[in-house]
Amino acid sequence: MTSHLLMGQIDGKVIDKVNAYPSSFKLYEKLSERIIKDFDTDYDRAAAIYTWMANHIKYDAKAFFSGRVQRVAQYTYRNEAEKYQKEKALRDELAMSTLKKKKAVCQGYAELYRLLCQACGIQCEVISGYSRTGLNDIGKVRSEPDHAWNAIQINNKWLFVDATWGAGHVDYKTRKFVPSFTSAYFAVKPTVFTYNHFPEKPEWNFTELTIKDFSEQPLFYHTFFKKDIELLSPLNGVLKKTKEGWIQIKFKKTSEEKHTFHYAFHGMKYMQDAEWQKKGEVITLSIDADNHRSGYLDIIIDDETVMTYKLRLR
Repeated sequence: MTSHLLMGQIDGKVIDKVNAYPSSFKLYEKLSERIIKDFDTDYDRAAAIYTWMANHIKYDAKAFFSGRVQRVAQYTYRNEAEKYQKEKALRDELAMSTLKKKKAVCQGYAELYRLLCQACGIQCEVISGYSRTGLNDIGKVRSEPDHAWNAIQINNKWLFVDATWGAGHVDYKTRKFVPSFTSAYFAVKPTVFTYNHFPEKPEWNFTELTIKDFSEQPLFYHTFFKKDIELLSPLNGVLKKTKEGWIQIKFKKTSEEKHTFHYAFHGMKYMQDAEWQKKGEVITLSIDADNHRSGYLDIIIDDETVMTYKLRLR
């Protein structure tokens, strides 16, 4: 399997084998037993769970837009042990409901992923936190957590998983879920995962970023994760100045893969070639700001938009 420095990668053989599985299971134990039988390592088992879920669990867009994404359960308890048991029972119930109905919002995905991982002997936790999905998120600090995902421990290292985003995306115009499997959100290293995920609890933040730093980043898309590059500068998503009229963006290459680089200011009919030069592992793009003083700038690698900056050059 190719070594990827930034994100996890799912072996094509794992995907092919899982794609032959039934599209539904009445019992999570049946799915976990099959995965244990078919795969030998925790990594491949975790990947198999992700692949099956991202292909067969649909995001419940109707529940999301209605605002009724979670049922509030009330219960009493006599001590912390009893509280833990009751909370676990509710979480397991949500996981099994997700498996049965084959649809959920992020919390349901995360709880089912946790339950299946634990059944396969993989240490897995549910993480609550903040996400960034739209242009309005550039420079905006969310007041409350809005998303949930997972952390798995593989070979004594914590990696992050978001099966919800791996399944596809919501079309805000039609208010419908658009299925589109991607492996981009499986086993991602913390430094990359925080491009668009930030944990509520500090103990799950394995970077130096603050919530303010996180919110001020450019907007990254899942396509960025496939390129095996790291953004070096500018790390602030709001561009307020240029260098003699030129916007310079620097990346660090982490593989020998070759790329093409383009850009487009919003409102442009066609993307433009970006001037670039490579020195060692560093690639520098130079983009003529021209008369663009506000709006948005898309960075396009291999004909895929990977990130967006907001312009405030007035």
